Amino acid sequence: MKHYPHLFSPVKIGPLTLKNRICVSPMTITGRGEEKGYFAQDNIDFYTTLARGGAALLTIGETGVHSRTDACHPRMAHLDDPGLLPSLTRLVDSVHQYDTFVSIELVHSGRRAHPAYLPEDGEVWGPSPSVNHYGAEVKEMTEDMMNEIADAYAEAAFMAKFAGVDMVMVHGGHGWLLDQFLSPLNNKRTDKYGGSLENRARFPIMVLDRVRERCGRNFPIEYRISGSELIEGGLEEEEMAVFAHMIEDKVDSFHVSVGSFHDPATMVRMFPGPFFPNGVNIPYAAVIKKAVSVPVTGIGGLSDPEYMEKLLEEGQVDMVAMGRQMIADPFLPKKAMKGKSCEIAHCIRCMRCNSGALIPYVPYPNGVVYCSVNPVMGRLREIARENSFENEKKKILIAGGGPAGMQAALGGLERGHSVVLCESSDSLGKTLSYSEHIEFKYDIRMFRDSLISRVQNSQAEIRMNTAVTPELIRELEPDLVISAVGGEPFIPPIEGIDHGNVIFAASMHKLGAVPGNNTVIIGGGLMGCEEAIALAQDGKNVTIVEMTDVIAGEADGGLKQMIDEKIALYRIPVLTGHSCVRITDEGAAVKNKDGEETMLKADTVLIAAGVRPKDMETNRLRETCYDLGIEFIAVGDCRKTGRIREATSSGYFAGRNA
Repeated sequence: MKHYPHLFSPVKIGPLTLKNRICVSPMTITGRGEEKGYFAQDNIDFYTTLARGGAALLTIGETGVHSRTDACHPRMAHLDDPGLLPSLTRLVDSVHQYDTFVSIELVHSGRRAHPAYLPEDGEVWGPSPSVNHYGAEVKEMTEDMMNEIADAYAEAAFMAKFAGVDMVMVHGGHGWLLDQFLSPLNNKRTDKYGGSLENRARFPIMVLDRVRERCGRNFPIEYRISGSELIEGGLEEEEMAVFAHMIEDKVDSFHVSVGSFHDPATMVRMFPGPFFPNGVNIPYAAVIKKAVSVPVTGIGGLSDPEYMEKLLEEGQVDMVAMGRQMIADPFLPKKAMKGKSCEIAHCIRCMRCNSGALIPYVPYPNGVVYCSVNPVMGRLREIARENSFENEKKKILIAGGGPAGMQAALGGLERGHSVVLCESSDSLGKTLSYSEHIEFKYDIRMFRDSLISRVQNSQAEIRMNTAVTPELIRELEPDLVISAVGGEPFIPPIEGIDHGNVIFAASMHKLGAVPGNNTVIIGGGLMGCEEAIALAQDGKNVTIVEMTDVIAGEADGGLKQMIDEKIALYRIPVLTGHSCVRITDEGAAVKNKDGEETMLKADTVLIAAGVRPKDMETNRLRETCYDLGIEFIAVGDCRKTGRIREATSSGYFAGRNA
């Protein structure tokens, strides 16, 4: 039986025949350590792993064409640097082993260039004079400058072709230079390169013509556009459809995203978070598809093969592209093709990878790709090396069937160990049960279900309704015990916290507790804010009380932005700099930093003060193991409370490194 017949049908881009309709969208991960600006071995390993997973086309992200005027972050690779060629060639050769075509995204920062990363003679160029986000003067480009940059695009494309790259993606969206010329937000010119759409399109067309002339008809060009800039006064769908039609004879395909770095607020749609549905940006690609005859690729929070198959069947797009989801599970294509979609590890859209590596213009980018649901990412080289060594086979006993415990089981099995996984309740993944009750936690629910499926289909011995006790340890005589018993709600010392109107956010969904119509949430961290948004979506009145001056301070990059937007959208009152001093039947008494008290009337007080490790249970198991000379490791929340990534990573490596 052929699964997903549309998803796994071939498609042509120019002279290339892609084996399926799945593409890896451009991601920026160049440089790590001493190989700044080049493709380090870590980068090559990363892209090679994505190719092994079965995608038909992989696009290397964000590669500059003119280093004197073009750099927006310190790790940006440039194709006008011949030093890039050896590492690029190695990368392409490695990916080609797996029947995957390679593209590379050509960009110029334009007015987004950061003067700190330009050479001494560097300048910031753009369509119109201005001052950019970094306070640098933007020089209006003359025709000579335009010709210089157009030639740089052409030469960059030719160098990529020389390295074995199969096609190029010319980035004309997201507020990069070509988009700046096209967008009335940035192009204020009154000459033949400004004003009408036809005039604003002259420079992008010049670039495409130069690339085609330099590389030939048989070297495909994909043009990336923002279907809408999502900014008042910016480019919108209708105009972008007209532009796409204008250039379709010059390109072989379109890749349609949305947004513009002209307004960083649109990042929440470039990289859709959990509050947006899967495929949120597909309608913009569908508009472009109606306007052109060449293939169109859609993107935007995609992860479900069923949904992607439906998009293709309905003709909304010709191909689908994924970025973060391919980090979460590079083998999505192969799993879907084999009818094993239930084992796909779904991206939870937590923005962890973006904040660390994929968006280099956030504070403190480390250039290392980490993933909350895929602990292997960021450690590919080490794992490959370890796999080449024989290891002693051990018997592992795992206490707890949450994400840490399940990952520990999978990690141990991967290295050939025997695994007994014990869960004290009647179901695995109970710590993620909140995902069943909060709609925007759909991705976490899918991740949990896939993790359960992988464990249940593995060689692990699973014992439900079984707590790991000292007696069980003595009976089974394991070589290693891994405690993944999790955490428990932190109970702050508040008068009246034992009142019947008090619910703890960390356990409410497991217990089936339902807050009332008027709820005060004590704690404005990530947990408290997300519960507040969920309750507000259900039409309930919510107030957040937070001791510090910032809510959701631990949220990564774009996720924090999305939470702030949702709090504002639902007009949720937020009292920062306030602490709860007393809970009564009437509600919660809070005071500000000046000691002024206010009574917040509520029928439910929801405590979102986080969790603490189950130290007593963990220490009991640890002492038993030490007495018996058995190795012991604590993972997940019972080791140190944190987010999903900390649980999955600590669990996986505890099992794997046994």
